[in-house]
Amino acid sequence: MHVDQRDGRRPAAPEIAARVRADEVGAPLSRRAVLKRMGAAVGALAVSCTPLRIVLRAYPRDFEEDRLLVDRVLRAFVTTVIPGAPYEGRNLIRVFLDDYYPFAPYCSYFVFDLCKRADERFGISRFDWLEPEQRTRVVTDGLEADGTTQKLYNGAIFLAQLSFYAGIYDDVEGCPLIAFHGRFTPVPPSRLTHADSAAYLAMEVTANGNFA
Repeated sequence: MHVDQRDGRRPAAPEIAARVRADEVGAPLSRRAVLKRMGAAVGALAVSCTPLRIVLRAYPRDFEEDRLLVDRVLRAFVTTVIPGAPYEGRNLIRVFLDDYYPFAPYCSYFVFDLCKRADERFGISRFDWLEPEQRTRVVTDGLEADGTTQKLYNGAIFLAQLSFYAGIYDDVEGCPLIAFHGRFTPVPPSRLTHADSAAYLAMEVTANGNFA
């Protein structure tokens, strides 16, 4: 049995364990050091794990605070997944920021992810700076990523198409791209019929329809 040479007493078990840890790492870990290491581990996990990164908002604040950046990236996204959509459309990206839909809390992270993938694949830090073919490749990357990212990208595409093609923010305008004229509005009979419709009918073979 080991006896402490300093005072001749037998060390307690916790003290022995503390000395073993000190011998292994060079010095005992303080509470602050433990918390720091745990924080670093959580941070590393958040960077590699999409759900944690979203929950912890482990991305630059610019993607939440710079509304112009968010606006331009989202417009570039919609015009990528809906060819022919007008870039300056008044309601083009409104659905992504609408609190009525569950996508709004994840919008900033989505914009960040688009830009991150643009940088990783093409070395360009902004999704909206890419060429159309490059944007398509980035969106495809997102659709082929982990399960959470796939849901995010599929949801964004669905919302973009729903908003644009159904004209949900403008009942009157509809969607000219697919010749959807919006809600029904009464039209005068002159636009539905010909003024002299009889002129377009064939001549009668008999006066009463009886050939006999």
